Amino acid sequence: MIYSDLKDKLQKPYRIQNYDNLLLSTLCSMFVYKGFPKTVWTQFIEIYRLLYGACAFWQYKGDLIVSKVDFGGFPYVNGIGQTAICTTEDGTVKQFDDWYNNNNIVVMLNNDIFTPDLSIGIFSDMLSEVDTSLKTLLLYSRLSPLPVAEDEKQRKVIDETLNSIFNGKIKSILSTNALSQLLPDENGNRGIQTVNLTDVNNSDKIQYISKFRDDLFRWFYSLNGMNSQGSSKLAQQTVDEVNQDNNASMIIPHMRLITAQKAVKELNEKFELSVDVSLSECWMNRLSNSDQEFKTTDKELEENEKTSEEITEKETEVANET
Repeated sequence: MIYSDLKDKLQKPYRIQNYDNLLLSTLCSMFVYKGFPKTVWTQFIEIYRLLYGACAFWQYKGDLIVSKVDFGGFPYVNGIGQTAICTTEDGTVKQFDDWYNNNNIVVMLNNDIFTPDLSIGIFSDMLSEVDTSLKTLLLYSRLSPLPVAEDEKQRKVIDETLNSIFNGKIKSILSTNALSQLLPDENGNRGIQTVNLTDVNNSDKIQYISKFRDDLFRWFYSLNGMNSQGSSKLAQQTVDEVNQDNNASMIIPHMRLITAQKAVKELNEKFELSVDVSLSECWMNRLSNSDQEFKTTDKELEENEKTSEEITEKETEVANET
């Protein structure tokens, strides 16, 4: 494998890049863009939004495209630059003045606060550190005591004996053999000294590190609307505990959807298109479950209100009779 051939100092950037790609590809599948012309590579829309905080739609050589965008120039009253600086992957740069009111460009933000998704890099770094911990625990959990020889003759005999044992061969010791001088006597006062550089007892920590990695993924998915079963709680959980943040996890996806829908509406108006954006199937299912949870909660509230009203009426009747 290429990874195994890398030097230690290069393996961490490799792991981080791997997790960057994994988490980015997960979030890029959040939305489905429909009706766009072929000149707009819709798969880049989410990449630009997540990594740079925004993307821009404009015409390049007569064709509508999507590109990266930065803001500069004299700022609007809210501090955002009035000049949209668009850059294509082939190095073409085009500026649009007063982009907010310019009919030749539409800017799609990642969220309402003009920021990229910084959590991807943070989670990638933590997941990479988890991999390092797992690898270290794995290596140091190997039982490998080092025998200590007093001279070269004893070292040679010990090595030959260990090799025979590792190869499944039976080894005999002559009374004149250097190894026999190191065997413990009946009181256990003599023997081959060993140095233990590892500790197999620490191997039980591997399960906790693995659990922490699962919790990191679960945390990332939860922030982006995709709750997975389980939590950091090690004891048995109730149904309410498992589902307690289901609705809260849809906050960020909902905000990103609203900003995408706003830009799509502008695209249809400025470029006379008929395009649309919606949550992908996975997130649509998640939203459906969330709506069902709201309906169930509303129903329970109504039933509780009815029960309270019935109790109040009964108490009033009893009071009147008394």
